[in-house]
Amino acid sequence: MSRIKHLSSGRAATRRPPDFEGGILAEPLLAFGGRHEHIDPKIGLGLYGPYTPTGQGQPPLSGIIIGIVGPPAMVADAESWLRACAGVLTNDGSQPFLYPHFPGFDEGFPFQCKLVFGDTWREIITASRLDAALDVTNFYERIKRVVALYVQAIEILSQRDTRPAVVLCCIPQAVINYCTVRTTRAGEVRRLRISRAERLAKRLAKGGQVFLFREMDPTIGIEDEDWGHQNLRRGLKAEAMQFGIPTQLVWPHTLRLVDLPPELGERRVQDRATRAWNFTTALYHKAGGAPWRLAGVEPGICFVGISFFRELTEKNPYLRTSMAQTFTAAGDGYVLRGGSFEWDEARQGKSPHLAQKGAAALMSAVIDLYKAQNRGSLPGRIVVHKTSKYWDDELEGFEDACRLVPRKDFVALGWHGIQFYRLGDYPPIRGTYVRFSESDLLLYASGYVPFLRTYPGARVPRPLEILQHHGDSPWTTVLEEILALTKLNWNTADFACREPITIAFAQRVGQVLAELPAHLPHRPEYRFYM
Repeated sequence: MSRIKHLSSGRAATRRPPDFEGGILAEPLLAFGGRHEHIDPKIGLGLYGPYTPTGQGQPPLSGIIIGIVGPPAMVADAESWLRACAGVLTNDGSQPFLYPHFPGFDEGFPFQCKLVFGDTWREIITASRLDAALDVTNFYERIKRVVALYVQAIEILSQRDTRPAVVLCCIPQAVINYCTVRTTRAGEVRRLRISRAERLAKRLAKGGQVFLFREMDPTIGIEDEDWGHQNLRRGLKAEAMQFGIPTQLVWPHTLRLVDLPPELGERRVQDRATRAWNFTTALYHKAGGAPWRLAGVEPGICFVGISFFRELTEKNPYLRTSMAQTFTAAGDGYVLRGGSFEWDEARQGKSPHLAQKGAAALMSAVIDLYKAQNRGSLPGRIVVHKTSKYWDDELEGFEDACRLVPRKDFVALGWHGIQFYRLGDYPPIRGTYVRFSESDLLLYASGYVPFLRTYPGARVPRPLEILQHHGDSPWTTVLEEILALTKLNWNTADFACREPITIAFAQRVGQVLAELPAHLPHRPEYRFYM
């Protein structure tokens, strides 16, 4: 290896250049209707339709009954949008690979599935009831009351003789303004808007005003973090879970039938064709279908993502709860809630870890669920992803629970700021890997995509770092599976997301579980958390 001379402290010295190798992985294939394969979700769906199981001539879903709840104007807009999605929707055609036209979602090819909606599955929330909920000065109590209005409407639809398969929750702009927050690039959480009544109540509170009822105190809604639902989406997902119908929250801009340039200060909205792709893909999966599956994945494999969350109803600030997201070769996704344990960040570090017993119990629950869904068969291989390194006791617990599984791999992923560049105007090609050693590698799960003729991201992509790998598979297999799992996000029809599905939504799923009232059981199906 060549040596590079440089000057250090006035003396000539030699330094070895970094020792690594690199390459590019092939883009993973997806399976669609008729078991045809393609690398792009939109093109694959447009050419072949949704995934067709072996032995079936057409996709298992032929119709999706859609319930709609919300204020009357938005319900009407939602029905207009659904009717528009049944036909062809076009855009300006400037990027036909990244943003293709939408072919229409109906009983004809390619989707072969009809969207069914109407008065039977429509429940109106009147403006007066929403206004009354929004007039509450306390932020968290306001969220709680708005969530209650939607949950009551969903409960009514759940009692219809023919239940909807999915419920659209139409959220008007006023609710978004006064019941949601945004996170700045600096990580600061800010309210979108504070109402006039809230500002008045805050002035009274500063002047020493004593409030008769706790929910009247606006300072609780600004300062306190242990009061009611902290987030509208999470609270609504958690509360609605009890009725066994997945929900899809819909914002006003989603329902626009005409593509308009963004107003000053407004986020750019996707074109209507792209919105239709993403909207119908999510609907199809939430209704129980598989828009696509991974092609060429070995049968009997079970992918598991391990993460942690803090339950909001618990007063103990040190308590954490473990969680497992599980995905099978058949495309099934499940969420498992593990046991709770104490974790002191100041003393033990920011990243929670399981003790041997807790790790074994969580992995045993994963295996039991897999066996229940696969006629008592053990998985042939288990792959565990985690975003922190494995501690010895933790790894011992996982391995002990998997002792009867023929093959297993335990992988730790992270982002440590290491960056690589290539010549030209675009970042590294998606699938680029850099190998420092057998268990220390980088993978660009996002980057320039040759098929799309562009890089579909907004910022410089960060590579995933494989921090640890304990197991039976070669490093090439580990990387190929991570890249493939970035294409299993059925909440969108995008080419891929930047993280494998095992960890991509771990935080959001944990936040929904954290909002779940103690008296309500959680649903294991992943589609309830999307």
